[in-house]
Amino acid sequence: MWIATNKGWLSIVKHRNKENTLLVRARNKNHIESIFEDAKVYVDEKADYPYRADIGEVVVARIIGDNILGIDYDNFKASVDENHYHDSLMSVWHVMYRYGLDHRPYTNQTSLGDYYTTGDY
Repeated sequence: MWIATNKGWLSIVKHRNKENTLLVRARNKNHIESIFEDAKVYVDEKADYPYRADIGEVVVARIIGDNILGIDYDNFKASVDENHYHDSLMSVWHVMYRYGLDHRPYTNQTSLGDYYTTGDY
């Protein structure tokens, strides 16, 4: 599962060797540490997500749930402080916007330019 918060981007999967444990992965160590403050982060230099932490499923669920319940912004992108991370999120937003064009229930918006004119981004 990919999770994008205003504090960081995480990839979370079931741990292959530890029961009831999830492998929380990131490309920026701070992304794990800013969300899971007590995590023991280690490095796998050969992995696409080099920063990793083994965290119990219940702990992950509680902390991610607390983050959801603590949302206090009405514009996610504006809540991201780190400029490079913000720009990376905007790239994801653009790709997913284009993906969604084929799935829209209406046809009056057909391009990214059309979307920007609505002011709802």
